Amino acid sequence: MNKISIKIDNALKELGFEIVEIDGKELYHHKGSYYKFTYINDFKAYVIEYANSYEEAKNNVFEDGDTYSIDLGENELIEKLKADLIKYYC
Repeated sequence: MNKISIKIDNALKELGFEIVEIDGKELYHHKGSYYKFTYINDFKAYVIEYANSYEEAKNNVFEDGDTYSIDLGENELIEKLKADLIKYYC
């Protein structure tokens, strides 16, 4: 999983997402919203979670977004993620 996490991180940075720390947690910040990726073992997938403001992120109030199954394979997962980030989150 570590390799995919690195690729996710690189994709986000490529698209202009910044890493910020809020209450000791590293999150991605872009255009006023905050994002994190969580791996869900039962689904074998990553889920993007987002908060629409600093206050929501600080209070750990995140909404679930899209999921990205590792069954897609690394390259397809990253391409789908990048396309979705551009379409829905940028």
